[in-house]
Amino acid sequence: MIDMPSAHMAPDGELSVGASYSQNTQHYNAAFQILPWLEASFRYSGLTQYHPDYPVYWDRSFAVKARLWNETEILPAFAVGINDLIGTGVYSGEYLVASKRLGAFDVSLGMGWGRLGSTALFKNPLASLFPSFESRSTLTSGAGAANFNLLFHGHDAGLFGGVIWHTPIKKLSLIAEYSSDQYSLEAERGGFKPRNQLNFGASYRVSDGMTIGIDWLYGRSLGGNVSFQINPKESQYTAKLQPAPIQVAVRAPEEQQQALQIFLRRNQGREAPQKRANATRAAFVDALWQPEIKNAELQGQSLVLTAGGDAGRNCIFAAKLSQSFEGNIRNIIVRGINGEKPVQCTTVSATDPVYQIAYPLNYEPRTAAASSSSPRLQTINAAGSDINAANRAIRTDAAKQKIVIEAVSISDAIATVYYTNTHYFAEADALDRLTRIMMKDTPAEIEKFRFIAVINGVPQQGFDILRGPEERKYVQTDSLDLFAGASNTSIVPPPMQNPALAESSRRGYPRFSWNIFPQLRQELFDPDNPLAINLTAAATGSVELRPGLSFNGEAETSLYNNFVTSRRSESVLPHVRSDFLEYFAQGRTGIGQLDAQYRFRLAPTVFAIAKAGYLESMFAGGGGEVLWRPEGQRWALGVDGYEVWQRGFDRLFDLRNYHVFTGHVSLYYASPWHDLNFMVSAGQYLAGDRGLTFQMTRRFSTGVEIGAFFTKTNVSSAQFGEGSFDKGIIIRIPLGWALPVDTQGEWRLDLRPVQRDGGQRLAADAPLYDETRRSSYAEIQNTALAGH
Repeated sequence: MIDMPSAHMAPDGELSVGASYSQNTQHYNAAFQILPWLEASFRYSGLTQYHPDYPVYWDRSFAVKARLWNETEILPAFAVGINDLIGTGVYSGEYLVASKRLGAFDVSLGMGWGRLGSTALFKNPLASLFPSFESRSTLTSGAGAANFNLLFHGHDAGLFGGVIWHTPIKKLSLIAEYSSDQYSLEAERGGFKPRNQLNFGASYRVSDGMTIGIDWLYGRSLGGNVSFQINPKESQYTAKLQPAPIQVAVRAPEEQQQALQIFLRRNQGREAPQKRANATRAAFVDALWQPEIKNAELQGQSLVLTAGGDAGRNCIFAAKLSQSFEGNIRNIIVRGINGEKPVQCTTVSATDPVYQIAYPLNYEPRTAAASSSSPRLQTINAAGSDINAANRAIRTDAAKQKIVIEAVSISDAIATVYYTNTHYFAEADALDRLTRIMMKDTPAEIEKFRFIAVINGVPQQGFDILRGPEERKYVQTDSLDLFAGASNTSIVPPPMQNPALAESSRRGYPRFSWNIFPQLRQELFDPDNPLAINLTAAATGSVELRPGLSFNGEAETSLYNNFVTSRRSESVLPHVRSDFLEYFAQGRTGIGQLDAQYRFRLAPTVFAIAKAGYLESMFAGGGGEVLWRPEGQRWALGVDGYEVWQRGFDRLFDLRNYHVFTGHVSLYYASPWHDLNFMVSAGQYLAGDRGLTFQMTRRFSTGVEIGAFFTKTNVSSAQFGEGSFDKGIIIRIPLGWALPVDTQGEWRLDLRPVQRDGGQRLAADAPLYDETRRSSYAEIQNTALAGH
């Protein structure tokens, strides 16, 4: 409402940021609707006249709210919430609240504990049942710790409520509420002191993404607020600055059938009988569906068709088709769609069964499907049988689509393309464009496209696409969607031996690349300097000597920073991170990275990397990672380990005395449920402490990813210092979502309330999961489920 909560939730996935101001208090908020029924928020508050050591005392707090049930025609929505779940306890409070919409009015009523129970209207009902709930300390035991012993505790409880009137003036709402927060802590310290518990306000929704408000608070203070809402589930732009996809080209029906027969003869004897039978059966069903055929059903050894057009021609077509597939169909019966007399024809022979259809086929093609005379259906003749011409055409068209072709192999009805996608954020976009290219540029007898994604010279994932079914799907739906419905695309690990790629690699190396870009670092929530930033200019360079082997460097120079280094770290642990300001103050111009890396595969689904050199701004050393991504699975398992030495503050070539071994075992799972992703990692951290990290994020089909993490190690809260344990918020914003361009660039932010030394990992110590993520089974499936 204004200062009190309601039971309502934002739209699923919505991210909002905002600020509010009143007498002696300023709040900066971020909220994320994790699930339709679960909200999490972070608040950074500046309190004037609260702490004698600070003109403005800055407080950090996390909150959660869970809806217990939805609003119905009779019952209100009901929610439970916890404020300052992890924080200093300044805003510690819990509540139960019900909300109901009544016409133009939205009414809420709730009960509060802790700070939200400070009006003490009645005794805590839980204390009457459980005496242990009667006592409650004012603050938590340690800043940044979660003290669950405080929840719903206290001698008294309070009551709050309010009404929101959605006025006839569009987008304008008027609000009145009774608050159960007496601002006792502020009043005790000479800060804000309410005159009464009533708040009044007006809220105006300027646009779908912005709301402003003005309030009269507690009988003594004028307040204002602004908030911005973003829905990361939706693209921000309906059109982007990108190459137009190539028009889909479809072969004539005769070419499709001929190519399919060549393909089947090629596979004869190469596959297990059952697998071969299934493939043949599927191919027969795909070939059978022509625009005129509306229904098919197998009755014994007779195939009964319902079709329009020339019944005799359809009968002969089906008979020849059944013979070419060596089926056990003896009779073809064609019935007209308007009750015409059935036509029957008999196949010449019936061999041993290769396929069996045990269910009626009731597929109904789109009535708007184009006929073979449509100008959209282009017969392939550009490349003909000239493989070299096809190779050149594929490379030329792929370059126009900003896709790098590493190698091409065309033979025996199959065209294999090794490609590198460094442009499109979704791998499905690159595959869609490649498929269009292949349908245009390859000879008509090519029936299967095999695409193998390559990153840093190492094959990552394979995609097998049957050309004929995709052509027929396009004719029926006027769209090309490789992963929709009963997809004709198979996701398979690439083989260990790739002769075409190896031959191409002998001619394509060494490779050189470089880049110049701005870089922004930030240090937030320091009481002496709440917003510290460092803007640098960075230049990177890389030389790849052979597939997987590269030498990489990054040099940086500071353009501006307002870092304050006068306050030294008091950490009792090795200063593996808490001295980071020293590195960017003394090393204003320095080496961010200078190392050698070698990527390779140990098995089709087992990836590995070895690294040595100056690995990041604060550590040098060597080690590596192995990642296993089982075929067709949403989980992955990784192991990494490094022996590292701390670098000098100047970020050049000298090393300090501290060195340590750090390594972890990590389990990843990409859930299909609301696109939630989980990671659990256990091992030894940079300060020598041992423990576990848990991370949960929600990654939308747009690529936006938001979540949180925490790390608990064998370091006590007292040893860790302020914050009690390492934790933070994860935000990943793809630039292609925020801007009208296609790019794989993204803004990455790990937002910690405080930077300490416990639970710290080496930067980029486990890169393989992210590197293989774009073309992974889980990512492709989530893209398909989202309809992209």
